[in-house]
Amino acid sequence: MQKLCKIKKSDYESFKEEIIKNIKKPKFYCKKCFRVAKTKKLLCSAETLKI
Repeated sequence: MQKLCKIKKSDYESFKEEIIKNIKKPKFYCKKCFRVAKTKKLLCSAETLKI
């Protein structure tokens, strides 16, 4: 799967299941767009999420 930051809005539906799986219990967020993910490799500018 490509980085979450790069997925176009029109492609969300086709990646829906995979996106949901990768954003549950996030550990990282993107400093540019504030998307969240479990793994660092799915974000373009990842930073550790400190909760």
